[in-house]
Amino acid sequence: MEITIVGAGVAGLATALSLHAAGFDRVTVFEAEPDLRPHGLGLNILPNAVRELAELGLLDELRQRAIRTRELAMYNTRGDLVWREDRGTAAGYRWPQLSISRARLVTVLADAVRRRLGDKSIVTDARLVGLHSEPGRTYGTFMGRDGTTRTVETGLLIGADGIHSAVRAAFYPAEGPPPANGMTMYRGTAWGRHFLTGSTMAVLGDARRRLVLYPVDRDDATNKSLINWVAAFPDDEADPLPHDRTDAADRRAAVLRQFGSWAPPGVDLPRLLDDTADIQRYPMIDRDPIPRWSFNDVTLVGDAAHAMYPAGSNGATQAIVDARVLSWHLATHADLGSALRAYEDDRRPQMTELQHANRSLGPEKVITIAHQRAPHGFTDVREVFSAEELAEISRSYARTGRFDQDWVNSRPSLGVARPQGEGADTGAVVGGVADLAGRDDESRAVKETGFITAVIRAMEHDRPDAYLVDRYARLLSTPVSREMTEEALAAGGTVGSVIVRARFGDIALRAATDSGVTQVVCLAAGSDTRAWRLDLPSRTRFFEVDLPGQLEAKERMLEPVRDRLVCRRVSLGADLRHDTWPQRLRAAGYEPDEQTVWIIEGLLPYLEIEDFTRLIGTVRKMSTRGSVLLVDAPHTDYYIDPANETFLAFMTSRGSAFQLGFDDLGDFLRHQGWTAEAYTLRQLRAGECSWLPTPPERLCPPRDHHWVARAQLD
Repeated sequence: MEITIVGAGVAGLATALSLHAAGFDRVTVFEAEPDLRPHGLGLNILPNAVRELAELGLLDELRQRAIRTRELAMYNTRGDLVWREDRGTAAGYRWPQLSISRARLVTVLADAVRRRLGDKSIVTDARLVGLHSEPGRTYGTFMGRDGTTRTVETGLLIGADGIHSAVRAAFYPAEGPPPANGMTMYRGTAWGRHFLTGSTMAVLGDARRRLVLYPVDRDDATNKSLINWVAAFPDDEADPLPHDRTDAADRRAAVLRQFGSWAPPGVDLPRLLDDTADIQRYPMIDRDPIPRWSFNDVTLVGDAAHAMYPAGSNGATQAIVDARVLSWHLATHADLGSALRAYEDDRRPQMTELQHANRSLGPEKVITIAHQRAPHGFTDVREVFSAEELAEISRSYARTGRFDQDWVNSRPSLGVARPQGEGADTGAVVGGVADLAGRDDESRAVKETGFITAVIRAMEHDRPDAYLVDRYARLLSTPVSREMTEEALAAGGTVGSVIVRARFGDIALRAATDSGVTQVVCLAAGSDTRAWRLDLPSRTRFFEVDLPGQLEAKERMLEPVRDRLVCRRVSLGADLRHDTWPQRLRAAGYEPDEQTVWIIEGLLPYLEIEDFTRLIGTVRKMSTRGSVLLVDAPHTDYYIDPANETFLAFMTSRGSAFQLGFDDLGDFLRHQGWTAEAYTLRQLRAGECSWLPTPPERLCPPRDHHWVARAQLD
C-alpha cells in the first residue's frame, strides 16, 4: 500500500518510522517548508513515548543529545516548593523521560527515515493545497513555492500537519483558526549554570501566570546547561506589544515586567533572559475535540488530531504514541477500514479527555490551588496540602494520558515483527545498545550471558587447581552457551571476575547462614547454583528472582539433581525493571522483618546508575538491621582500558552492552546506607581481604578491573 504523510514534524516522521518497522515500505512524507530546519526550542518526551522510540531503535542516539529528566518540581512565585516528584527511571519507569531540543529530535527522526526508507522518502517544499477522498480513491495535491503542483494518488493519507492542519480543514472547513485562551507565551533557550539536580523540570506560578525552566543539553566542562524557558501570562496583564514586533529587547522587557521579581531556585532569571538571543512569542492555543479523525482512507495524528495546551509534556509524547498505535492497527487488521476504526477507538476518547484536562493545566493546577489557598506564601506546604492530595492530582493526570507507571511498564509492545528480507531494517529491530530498559531481544541477551557464566564456572571446576568448585555448572553448559563463551573469550573477555565474585559470595553467604540467617534472596539469579552447591541448611529459604523463562530453563537443566536440593528454594519469574517484584516476593513468603542475605551478582554492568540506585534503595527498604548485601560491579577503569575495547564492542553487538562502573563501589554503598567492605581484584590478589583465600594471578589480570563487596545494614 502506498502511504502518504502530510507534515515532517515529530508526528509525521515518527509515523513514517513506525510504519516502516511494521512492514510498510512505500511511505512518503511531504513537508511544506523548503527544507527541514526546525527551531531549537525544547520539549519533553514522557516514558510512554520514549518506550516507543526505544523499540524503534532510536533511544541510544537520542540519549546522547538529551537530558534524562529526574524530577518535576513546582513552586510558588517566591520559590517555595509546592510539590516535587521523581520522573522517568528515578520514578520506577523502565524508560527515561527526555528533555531535548525539538531541532535535535526532528533531525534524529528525519535521518532515520532517510536511512530506512530512502533519500526520496521526505519531499520538501510541498504544501498540501487539495485533497479528494472517496472509498478506495484518495488524491493529494501539493504545491511548491514556485507555483508548480503535483497530484499524488495514495492508498492512505495521514494528516500530521499540526495545529493548522490542511488535512483536518478539508473535513472540518468551518472550524476556523485555533481558539486562544487569552494567554501569551514567550519562549527561548540560553546557556546558564546547572540548577537544582541539573536534570530538573521546574514550574513556578500563581493563579494566572506560569514560568517553566528545564535543561535540554549540558556542557559539563563549563558546568552549564542549555535551559529552555517558557513564560506565560494573560494578555490583559501585558503591556501592548504588537505581534509583528520581533525585537528581542522588547520581548525581554515584557517578560521581566511580569516575572522579574520571581525566584526560581538556582536560576538568575534576568541573566538568563539577557543571554537569550531569540525570544519567540505565541498565543496559547489548542483545538476543540472533534467527533471523527478518519474519513475513507484518510486519518489524523498528533496535533492535527488533538492539539492541546502545553501542560504535562504531552504534545510530542502523544504524537509518537499515535504513530505507533496507528501502525500497529494497520499491520494487524485485515483491511484498512477496520484498522482506522480500531486506531480511532483506541486513541480518540483518551485524547479528548486529555485535551479537557490540559485546559485546566493538567498537573500544574496544584500551583493555582496553592496560590488560592495561600496567596502570600507558606512556611510549610503541609499547611496547604496533604501529600496524598498532591500525589493524587499527579496520578489522576497520568492515568488520563495513559502514562502511569504500571501501564507503561507492563502493557504489551506495539512493535510488529517485520518480515526479514529485502528492505528489512535490522537496525530498527536490534536498536543498538541494550540497557535492560527495552525490548524482548534485550532481555534475551541478558539471559544468554547468564548461561555464559555457567560455562565459565564449569571450566574452572574442571581445572586441577580450581579456585571455585561448582559441580552443577556443567549441567547448565549447552552447545549454544559454550559457543557463545568461546566467542566472548576470543573477543577478549575475561573469566576472573566471574570466578572470584562467586567464591567471594560463597564464603560470605556461608558465614551469614552459619551465624543464623535463614533467608536469602538472589536477584537476577540467572545460572546461579548456590542453592545446590553450598548445601545450605534445610531451614534456609532461598528466593531466586529473574526474568520470566530464565529460571524455568535452569530448572529443566537441573532436573537430574533436583533431589539434592536441601534448602527450600522459591523461584520467582519477575522483571526487576518493574516495581511489582517486591510485592510478589513478599507474596511468595519473604519476611521483611527477618535478616536476609541479598545477592546481586553479574547484573550491574547492564544497568544505569538511576536503575541501580533505585534497586539498592528498594532492597534497603525491604531489609532489617543485620541484613547482608553481596554485590559486584565493574570499575570505571574497565571501560577506558584499551585492552577491553574489542570485548565491549562484542557485547554491544549481542545487544548486551556493559554500562555501569564505579570509582569506589564501597563509598557508593555507604552513601546508600550500608556499611561496606569493597575490594578490586587487584586488592584481593594482594591479600587485602583477610577472610578470602587469595585468588591466583591468572584470575586477576590487569585489564579485569572489577569490584566485589560485602555490605551490612546496621
